[in-house]
Amino acid sequence: MSARSDELRRQRDLLRENLAWLEREIAAEEGGVPPAPPPPVLSQRLDVAARDADRDAEAILAEFRTSGSAIESQTKRGCILYFAFAVLLLAGAALAAAYYYGRARHGP
Repeated sequence: MSARSDELRRQRDLLRENLAWLEREIAAEEGGVPPAPPPPVLSQRLDVAARDADRDAEAILAEFRTSGSAIESQTKRGCILYFAFAVLLLAGAALAAAYYYGRARHGP
């Protein structure tokens, strides 16, 4: 069955329950004997609820799902940035060491 037909069946069942409630309310207001409520089919309701939850979970996952090429390009960009930062840090440390070595050797 398709998701649309499941949703339509669920809506139909909800409308039937609503109409049954209206019938009971009208009968109670007019003083008549309200018709007995139909027995709920719990397994169908749980099954529909589980399918709705699965669809909701899939929609959330699809929102955050990215393609493999996008992940690969982000990873490459991150590695290049970390490498550039490490090279700059190492160059700064080398310049500081050379400066202090030169000052210590030649004096102030």
